Amino acid sequence: MNEEQESFIRQVEQVGKGKVLIKVTGREGVDLAPHSHHCIQVVETIAGSLHVTVGTREYFVPEGYTCWIPSGMMHALASNNRKINLRIFYFQLPDDRDKSFESFSVLYVCPWARANLSFIAKRGPVVDEGDAALHNFCLSFFETFHRVERQLSLPLRGIDTESSPVLRKAMDYIHKHLADNIRASDAAHAVGVSTRTLSRLFSESGTTLSNYLCYQRIIRSLELIADNTLSIKQIAYDTGFSSPANFNRAFKQVMGLPPKEMRLRHRENE
Repeated sequence: MNEEQESFIRQVEQVGKGKVLIKVTGREGVDLAPHSHHCIQVVETIAGSLHVTVGTREYFVPEGYTCWIPSGMMHALASNNRKINLRIFYFQLPDDRDKSFESFSVLYVCPWARANLSFIAKRGPVVDEGDAALHNFCLSFFETFHRVERQLSLPLRGIDTESSPVLRKAMDYIHKHLADNIRASDAAHAVGVSTRTLSRLFSESGTTLSNYLCYQRIIRSLELIADNTLSIKQIAYDTGFSSPANFNRAFKQVMGLPPKEMRLRHRENE
């Protein structure tokens, strides 16, 4: 955490119920150790991709998504991109609001939400009760956004960062060999267990080895798309897909749009 980031976090601690604090990052690196705020934090990924660790789980927030971090929740933020562009909002809602606001979630940003987030960001860095209409609009929007977009939450669950040592080693092996033609037997041999045992460990964590591998490949491809240095074809092979067609199909199944369209979105946001 650099000095500027530390200074801003101190500003966040001054956010009361009468303020909305807004920060738009200018394509900078992100690596924030575990911390918490006394207010709700909404982080929108404009360009790049964000990793959020909450408790023992690690979540991924790709471009075009936000994460909702409740008040008082310990979390760490990091990115594998050289630079990442974020819009971050800090605010408090009245105490009688829905308890679902107290849960962490990764939410899709539809065009309606994107337009409103952009509108609010341009009114920053602070919106307070001095402009009651704008302040009330901001709080009403965030409440509505959370209720509406929860049904469009990213369909990929967080990864348990405190898995069994064997499973953690297998995950690390997969991360290092994403570009290879990994088989379950390869990962099992690398960590010294049978294929059946490794499959059981993944199952107990709520996924399968093949699904986890695909998830990690899609995450890595999103990071490479955001860095904008490789062609889509190169990204397909560098993330271990057997062909660009297979990459396109898997990417669209997870993200809801093909990789070329994701790259166009990224360029529009630059």
